[in-house]
Amino acid sequence: MAHYLRGVAWFSVYAGLVFLPAAMAALLDPHDAPRPILLEMSVGLGFFAYPLVAMQFALVSRLQTSSRPFGTDALVQFHQYMGALGLVLVLAHPLLLNLQGLPLQAWLPFGGTTVSRSGSIATLAMLLLVLTTVFRRAVRLSYEWWQVLHLVLAITTAVAMVVHVLAADGYTRATPLRYLVLLYAGVFGSTTVHYRLLRPMRMGRRPWEVVANRDEGGETRTLTVRPVGHHGFTFEPGQFAWLVTGGTPWSTQQHPLSIASSAERGGDGTMDFSVRALGDWSARVVPGLAPGTRVWIDGPFGAFSTDRKPGQGFVFVAGGIGIAPVRSMLTTMRDRGDRRHAILFYAAPDASRLVYRTELEDLRPDLNLDVVFVVERPGKHAAAVEPGRISLELLRRRLPPQFRRYGYFLCGPAPMMDDVAGMLTRLGVARASIDTEQFNVV
Repeated sequence: MAHYLRGVAWFSVYAGLVFLPAAMAALLDPHDAPRPILLEMSVGLGFFAYPLVAMQFALVSRLQTSSRPFGTDALVQFHQYMGALGLVLVLAHPLLLNLQGLPLQAWLPFGGTTVSRSGSIATLAMLLLVLTTVFRRAVRLSYEWWQVLHLVLAITTAVAMVVHVLAADGYTRATPLRYLVLLYAGVFGSTTVHYRLLRPMRMGRRPWEVVANRDEGGETRTLTVRPVGHHGFTFEPGQFAWLVTGGTPWSTQQHPLSIASSAERGGDGTMDFSVRALGDWSARVVPGLAPGTRVWIDGPFGAFSTDRKPGQGFVFVAGGIGIAPVRSMLTTMRDRGDRRHAILFYAAPDASRLVYRTELEDLRPDLNLDVVFVVERPGKHAAAVEPGRISLELLRRRLPPQFRRYGYFLCGPAPMMDDVAGMLTRLGVARASIDTEQFNVV
């Protein structure tokens, strides 16, 4: 309940900040005569777009206090949705002015007034930002270079919007509204400074080093790291952190990874990360992280944890690298002596992709745990696995009698999670009992 109330409070603050400029403009209208309806609609959309874009910086700034009630995964998805809405508002703003008589040349950032140039730059920068995000993989833009480009375009959009709103000198002739616009500019500015400057500085004073780098098979490696000169941090089972490599905490090699070790780890602060070879960094950089390599960790983040969901027992559904947070939750249950029933459905294309298979089987004597391996191409392992994919029939057959009182944790490819979540709801599991986690940043 406490997490729910904090979530409601944070969302109320967010909505209030988005609506505040438009509401203040309506209250402090400095115009003496009525203006054309299309012009007023365009300005209104602009007053919604500006705070929406400014608040985007806060959504992805890794503020643990605001992300805790929702989970970072949900915040990233919300950031994507609000980015799309912001683009619609930004594009609609000049289109309505075109219908009112604004020439189409105003879309080009050449010539014209400060108002038209800044508006054009903001519109084109945001359009390019969204396009490079949606089509990053199609144009083979690396994740590291995308981060740089995304930041540059986001700052360009925000700064151009500030200049545009103030230079228009319409509703912002009202001094309180002018100060409010500058306040929002200060919010995204300070958030960017904190995220890109102050946070790496703090990370630099708390380095970590690689202790081991093990090949687990299935194109997956386990990195074991330990804090250097400090005690590390505590985390909840299932949470994740950002691992920074590349020789400096300001490196663009920053990737979110689930913590794969028990939250009740030893006193030296070591922790494991599981990394699947899915891109240039994971396939080329990670294998070369030898023991002694200096790295930095920013965390913990996320709300995908058994610590946050009461239940008579737990059902885990993992696919691919989604086994990492499940491993953390299961080993934490073992170390805490938690004997609540748990059942794991672990899906893979073939048996070679079942990472930690032996370890999971060895956990059974220490836990009240059932493990169901689901393999599309079982081959010679057919007798020890469920062939095919996770299905409604399989869930009906393998779930315990009191399954509606269990907590559910799904982590893996988005299509798999969507399918399984739909099956569970058809079986009568409450949607609130189902948690999902994915790192589909783009």
